[in-house]
Amino acid sequence: MLRTLAAAALAIATLAGSALAQTPKLTLRFSVGAEDSATDGMAAGIKAMKEYIEFRTNGDIQVRLFWNTMGGSLQVTEQVKNGSLDFALTDDSVLGSFYKPMLAFQIPYLFPSAPVAWEFMNSKFMRDMTEDMRKATGIRTQALSENGFRNITNNQREVKTPEDMKGLKMRTMQSPVYVAFMQSMGASATPIAWPELVPALKSNVVDGQENASTTVVDGKLYEVQKFMSVNEHVYGIHLIIFNDAKWQTLTPDQRMIIQDAARLHAEIANSRKAYDAMGAIAKIRAAGTKVHITTHAEKEQFKQVTQKPVIEFIASQAGKDVVDRVLAAAEEARKAVYA
Repeated sequence: MLRTLAAAALAIATLAGSALAQTPKLTLRFSVGAEDSATDGMAAGIKAMKEYIEFRTNGDIQVRLFWNTMGGSLQVTEQVKNGSLDFALTDDSVLGSFYKPMLAFQIPYLFPSAPVAWEFMNSKFMRDMTEDMRKATGIRTQALSENGFRNITNNQREVKTPEDMKGLKMRTMQSPVYVAFMQSMGASATPIAWPELVPALKSNVVDGQENASTTVVDGKLYEVQKFMSVNEHVYGIHLIIFNDAKWQTLTPDQRMIIQDAARLHAEIANSRKAYDAMGAIAKIRAAGTKVHITTHAEKEQFKQVTQKPVIEFIASQAGKDVVDRVLAAAEEARKAVYA
């Protein structure tokens, strides 16, 4: 009996030791204001980031993912800032509420292509700006990645030039930048919440809207829109952000692993989202929506009409110096890609 009890005690101790060895030394909470998706490049990048951190730390760090349960990008950014979340994925338009210079990335036609935007996101200028944001807000940037180009759809006519936008009633986000963009082309801008958009398009409250092509597919907007112009007017940027006070508690090895993992997310998200955008446009076209792929010459026409009024608004909020430096850095990225 004693031998049996001793063996049982040893077995229990072994199991307890095994369980203890598998218990993470640190659990990091990560949130994104979107649903999990098996097909989205952003989601694939986030999952790869989690797996990389846990693999490279041999399970000492575990990442708990929260999908669309802690609010949208605005809410999760606020939570990272105040430390109730360790890190999160957010976007440049939301960060503009916390750090005004981020508004400058909403300048229309800032980037002629996704590869130029990728070059810009890895530039010294961008590292300097995000470091300044860290000092001002306590929000540390780990990596930047593609959120996608925004395009125009409508029910009235093909849009190939700014003139084609005159008189159209367009839904926009509740953002002065997008209102100024639409008004610069003679279109009227009506802010409408996302859940109300499809009914508004069906009932002709608005003629059209602007969004990334993948969003047009996910929201089935192509079912209520006759025309799409792939004019790529604004490039959205995602950011992996980290609470800076929490960051200071990590070891150098832990920091390096997390930085590597965030870059892995960016590489996956950039390539997948750019490729998926083409697939989304093919689906929209196959569903019967007439699609126009805007040429670089046509983009230049839009740029000449829309940039100035938007720049004036952003400069009034973030400062002319910020706008000038962003434009210069974007031009340097263009030259680096197309030299």
